Amino acid sequence: MKLDIWQDPEGMTMLCFSGEVGEESRTLLEPNSKIIYSFNADSHFDAMTKYYEFMDWGVYETDFESDKEPYIPKEMEKRAKVRTEIDKILWDDWDPLGVNDIAPRDEYKSYVPQILSLVMNGSSIDEIAARLHHIESQTMGVGGDKERCRKIAEKIKQRSEHSHAR
Repeated sequence: MKLDIWQDPEGMTMLCFSGEVGEESRTLLEPNSKIIYSFNADSHFDAMTKYYEFMDWGVYETDFESDKEPYIPKEMEKRAKVRTEIDKILWDDWDPLGVNDIAPRDEYKSYVPQILSLVMNGSSIDEIAARLHHIESQTMGVGGDKERCRKIAEKIKQRSEHSHAR
């Protein structure tokens, strides 16, 4: 798998997968961050070892044997496809602020990882709907519509199961 080391204007770095697989992680980057180095790695341990070497931080060590298990590109690609589906549904269909025709396209991107995590962990439609409603009513401070959130959750589950099955 290809990975990139990103650096923000303050000099802080972050390791992310390249391409669509790393899109979720890159949402955490500060504006004006840039790639300073790219490399290929076969596992988390391999990636962190190369990251530590590039940054001159010494030898990377782990207590977890699972860190040495090889990446499974197909599984990572499926997760990226599900993330893309969720992002599209939140923008096109959920849009609790009613701004998808005037706001920047990334208006709801910060909520995608929460919903993706629920989907990938097998949460029910009701659990996903409850999270959407919480985001609407508590985080955004708009009234919230439980029934609409349920319809959006159903669509997310349907589309993500279709994407995940491919």
